[in-house]
Amino acid sequence: MIGVETELELPFAALHQLLLPVLDRLGSLPASEAAALRGAFGMAEATTRDRFQIGLATSSLLSVLAAEAPVLCLIDNLEWLDRPSADALLLATRRLRGDAIAALIATREPAHTFLDAEVPELVVSRLEREHATALLSEHAPHLSPEIRARILDDALGNPLALAELGKASRDEALPSHPAGALPLTGRLIETFHHHARALPETTQALLLVLAADDTGDVDLAVRAVRHLGSDADAADDLKPAVAAGLLTLAGGRAEFCHPLMRSAVYRSATHGGRLETHHAIAEALAQSGDATERRTWHLAAAATEPREDIALAMERVADRALERVGYSAAVSAYVRAAELTPAAAARARRLFLAAEAAVEAGRPRTASALAEQAADLTTDENVLAGLARVRAAVEFEQGSPAVAGRILTEGAKLIETADPQAAALMLAAAIRNASFASDPALARDAAELLDRLPQAAQPIFSALSSLADILSGDYSAANGLNEKLQALPTDHPPQRLLAASLALVAADDARAHELAASVVAQSRERGMAGLLPGALAIQAQADLMRDRHRQAMECAAEGHRISLDLDQPHRTAHLGALIAWLAAVQGDEERCRALARQALDYGHHHGVVTTPALATWALGVLELSLGRYGAALEHLRDVRAGAPSHPIIAMFCIVDQIEAAYRSGTTDEQALTDLHSWAEVIRRPWTAAIAARSMALTRPDDAPAHFEAALAHHATAGQPFQEARTRLLYGEWLRRRGKPAALPQLEAAHAAFTDLGATPWIARAARLRP
Repeated sequence: MIGVETELELPFAALHQLLLPVLDRLGSLPASEAAALRGAFGMAEATTRDRFQIGLATSSLLSVLAAEAPVLCLIDNLEWLDRPSADALLLATRRLRGDAIAALIATREPAHTFLDAEVPELVVSRLEREHATALLSEHAPHLSPEIRARILDDALGNPLALAELGKASRDEALPSHPAGALPLTGRLIETFHHHARALPETTQALLLVLAADDTGDVDLAVRAVRHLGSDADAADDLKPAVAAGLLTLAGGRAEFCHPLMRSAVYRSATHGGRLETHHAIAEALAQSGDATERRTWHLAAAATEPREDIALAMERVADRALERVGYSAAVSAYVRAAELTPAAAARARRLFLAAEAAVEAGRPRTASALAEQAADLTTDENVLAGLARVRAAVEFEQGSPAVAGRILTEGAKLIETADPQAAALMLAAAIRNASFASDPALARDAAELLDRLPQAAQPIFSALSSLADILSGDYSAANGLNEKLQALPTDHPPQRLLAASLALVAADDARAHELAASVVAQSRERGMAGLLPGALAIQAQADLMRDRHRQAMECAAEGHRISLDLDQPHRTAHLGALIAWLAAVQGDEERCRALARQALDYGHHHGVVTTPALATWALGVLELSLGRYGAALEHLRDVRAGAPSHPIIAMFCIVDQIEAAYRSGTTDEQALTDLHSWAEVIRRPWTAAIAARSMALTRPDDAPAHFEAALAHHATAGQPFQEARTRLLYGEWLRRRGKPAALPQLEAAHAAFTDLGATPWIARAARLRP
């Protein structure tokens, strides 16, 4: 695979080049993966926009080949790979470390995404003067000392520069310029340009076509040059370029000997010459009946003034790129379509589409710049509302969820009359952003606007209004939320995920798990990998709520890995915080603290509160597990009323706060009151159990009755960890009073902790047994 500069905007062009020799093996892949690659390469209709699925299919195909023989992938000019191909390659390098596969990747620029993925790096340094002199002597042995010294100084130890500048000097074509006047790449391009300029005119015309089109199609190049008025013949007219070392020919294809040679030929042509060449290529493609995207790109490159017909064709090219997950290519095509659009309003709409695609491509700065350009060109409130969604998406990723929510709220006001459904969706997103940021004022404002719309009565929007009430401290709204959840539409995966997340808020772990698990299964079946991290996070949280710690860890760990592959930093941090909580119960202090720190740092830099609140809870559970009760109490109080505090997470960790206070020799009556109020609203067996246990800790005279009540609720709650903690506390209470009934409670607690792998809790129960 060789990256080609002019193919940067063609989605999966480089990946197609790499896998072309083995595409006959697609039948060995699962149907969804084979379909993903066929759609990406234009071999069939695209079935998915999921970049992860295409990367996974690449990984699977290479693994199939590696099962038969070791595989070596050679990738040159990584910096010129189209973004979708680079993403697929990155994912494959992350997932193929156990197979007989090696990849050697060359680039002239730092590949930060690959380095971040811990792909080993070898920096090739410049040649030492002694070795540079030897190489130059090999390519140009008869240079004068003055010329030799100049080339050695200019080449800076670069082998290609030594060879080419030496050859230019030998042929008396060394460009004349003051030392250091051009950077090395510029001097090489100028040298290659001198080589090309010495060739016959028809040969130069053929070279320019080959540089402009990049397919290496010699027959196309000949037809295009004939459209320019020259009677070109491939066999004769390309021979001088081959003899000059600029080209190689094989099987009707031409290939430049180095990418800089292509750049030299294209950049050295006049602007008018490039326009004429692109137009000639478009005509040649039309002559052969080829009206594909290539022809549209060349027509756009040849256009010198706005042309709505070409702009419309470019918009269609962008639409097809989106279907193939070529978001970066779509950005370029929409932008070029906008540049060729005569009417300002239509230009603004196409810039908006480009901005949307830029968000999907992971190019937030580009998205912001395009949105700003579009906003200056239109008064169309629908477009302006769409631009608000773009700005909010960028702000959410790079700034603050609260600010993003405000942008959505203001944008929704623009279209609340013209498009109330779209406005309601924006306000719903604002409420969810308010939850991320723990911003009750934002939630209230968005909910009030939502209540003015006819859509407010729809179950989904009514449920989100309840979420806004809960964020404002009205926990009684959770009761109504349970009823609304039953009416939520769950026809589509995103709807089921939203319903599952709201079920978690209502402490309905069974429904949350059922809905999330169905999305996980469907995402695996249909290759919708983008949904997997979020669905696995909800499933893990539901498993955690049910004390199924091993299952929760499996889901969280898988989601964490996939979120890294997909570059979903929000999900990565949140899933890391979940893993930190589970590591705390296991007593894995190092892992817990490392993941919690990452989550806290992420929250600090992005204005997200849910994730750091969860991480702080994990640290509190860690300290509680290890018997450091004062430190545990400090962390757990932060979740309720310090920083980072979150009203929903606070209610789930309040039982740990009450226990930490008890073991520290204090009582938190307000926490106890809040817990009982919440348990009354939620009305789940497990909330009743932990409320009764907390009463036992704070009401010693009635402790046995409260412990027994807690165990009765545990019998139907199905929460082994919480039940074991109740039995441990009860056993401790009985043991201090010399009661024989202590031993069965401690034995049962020890057995449950052992099954869960809760190491510090196992040790505590073991110490109390005789």
